[in-house]
Amino acid sequence: MSDELLVTFWGTRGSIPTPGRLTEKYGGNTTCVEVRCGDELILFDAGSGIRELGSSLLDRFAGKPVNASLLFTHLHWDHIQGFPFFTCTYIPSNKFTIYGEERAAGGVKELLSGQMAGDYFPIQISAMQAELKFKTPSEEFQIGPVKIKTMQLPHPGGALGYRLEAGDSVFVFATDCELDSIALNKDEVAKNHLAPRRYEPAVLEFFKGAHLVVIDCQYTDQVYRQRVGWGHNSVATVVDLCEQVEPGMISLFHHDPQSNDEMVTQMVDDISRRLARKNLRVLAFGAREGLTVKATKPKPAPALIAAH
Repeated sequence: MSDELLVTFWGTRGSIPTPGRLTEKYGGNTTCVEVRCGDELILFDAGSGIRELGSSLLDRFAGKPVNASLLFTHLHWDHIQGFPFFTCTYIPSNKFTIYGEERAAGGVKELLSGQMAGDYFPIQISAMQAELKFKTPSEEFQIGPVKIKTMQLPHPGGALGYRLEAGDSVFVFATDCELDSIALNKDEVAKNHLAPRRYEPAVLEFFKGAHLVVIDCQYTDQVYRQRVGWGHNSVATVVDLCEQVEPGMISLFHHDPQSNDEMVTQMVDDISRRLARKNLRVLAFGAREGLTVKATKPKPAPALIAAH
């Protein structure tokens, strides 16, 4: 159906690109996700994965203009480092509306321009000949048929979560967040990492009813104990969230650069076992570059589409 949200992963890694044989299953590129709804094209973040996405768009559009929206969760380097290599932005006929929050050092245009200044990169942003419009996302806005809601996520420097709704399709993108830090009983959770977490109703409401939640799950419970305050979730946190909001599918995202394919698979298996013990019918899987998923209710299994 034209109002279904199709989610494709182009970059699933956190912190820094990690190419090589040990990460070839889930991928080594940093954050970039594509969402399609009919003819509408919405992109999330411009980590190193956006370079390959750009090549794919040029092939798909075959010389026709590319018109898309690029939404940033935040502007840490692993979420913007691919932007100078996004080939589509150098072609005059293309148009991009770029959304990002204002920061103390300026808006998204100023900060993207900064990483392309002469001391850091040989080509300035002025070389991008596509039409680039820069906007600040509001709490609720719409792109074509897609209704979008935002929520501030707990992450050093801040980050935005996005909830997309189109027809009967609901997708939540919540990378780079440490939900334990905003639990109402965070002191209790700090003492017992398996304790049930309590959140403000608005937090849970943001996730409820989602057919697909792509969420930061960078750490195992053991590693998280050494990374408290770094801005990322653990396995126990994600399982607890699933128990409270029961999404159709949960996709582990922002894989740690130290986690090879086997380690990510072990985390997925761990979450799946814990969900099964709680009798939760939530499908858990690791985000993998090239995978496209329909953000719709599984019938009974989720529809997975071969990569482009």
